[in-house]
Amino acid sequence: MAFISFQPHDHFDVPTWTGSDSTTTINNMAFKPDMIWIKNYSGTGHPVLNDSTKGIGFNWIPSGNNANDTTNYVASYTADGFTLTGNIANSNDASDRYVGACWKANGATTASNTTGSINSTVQANTTSGVSVVTWTGTGANGTIGHGLGIAPKLLLVKSTGLSDRGIMGDFGTTFIADPQTDGIQFAYGGAQLQDYATFWNDTLPTTSVFSVGSDAKTNPSNGVMVGYAFAEVKGFSKFGFYSGTGNVAGTKVYCGFKPKWIMIKSTTTGDDWGARSTVTTGFGVGGQRTRNMVFNSSGSQTSANVQFESNGFRLASSSTGNNQENTKYIYMAFA
Repeated sequence: MAFISFQPHDHFDVPTWTGSDSTTTINNMAFKPDMIWIKNYSGTGHPVLNDSTKGIGFNWIPSGNNANDTTNYVASYTADGFTLTGNIANSNDASDRYVGACWKANGATTASNTTGSINSTVQANTTSGVSVVTWTGTGANGTIGHGLGIAPKLLLVKSTGLSDRGIMGDFGTTFIADPQTDGIQFAYGGAQLQDYATFWNDTLPTTSVFSVGSDAKTNPSNGVMVGYAFAEVKGFSKFGFYSGTGNVAGTKVYCGFKPKWIMIKSTTTGDDWGARSTVTTGFGVGGQRTRNMVFNSSGSQTSANVQFESNGFRLASSSTGNNQENTKYIYMAFA
């Protein structure tokens, strides 16, 4: 970890657990998590996104066109983990296996932010470049403070009242002349990166604010919004794109660290939003992780293999899901 002054496991972790019909506590993490992305990776269960700003009972289920889900998947946040309600297929059901990507923000302590033209509430971790942002939409062009002090490279936003999957803006897609106008529907297999100037008001994020336009998916009039802002921190996180080769020997994607968790999506083909992690034991051969945790459905699959390496990852298949020749893929990676 020569690039950074902190230990990644103090800010990000990926616990796994075997489900139960009873309340289950996931602990022994080095921090109190503030954002959790849960996925069943052995059975059938939709992904669950929860954060400590909105709290338990305010969940984002991105695999379908859903408004806020009020199920108490996460029963509570603890000093070193979280507690799950039992007997729920999406998060904690007997004999199924689960993985949770967990980020530290600010220990559930939020602050009002008036930097932008639209007031926001932020829970920011300026060390690791992660912020949970909430605001009430205006339906008109505006700016929103994120609290990071450096410009986010990736935004993921969702209206809690709108039945949709959410929108991602990946501002590291330099193969596009104007990434500030582009967005992709999160967790929809058929989604492709497209030009939507009204998502981000044709404006890149700055060190203090990100911009939204008039689109109901990013800034609905009087709609309650939640956004996850990620700034790239050398040695901890990496966001960007690569071009597939179709070669099973593998395209190498350099991150500057060994990733613990990655998510990949084709920008032009109707393929899965797939997450892979080094912790999904029992699904690896020779360092390859064959369990692709699908975020756009309730299932998982064993394809689109990835080889985790000391300074990045390598695509170990010719699957259209991650390495089709001449196809561009976006990714997010964390140490």
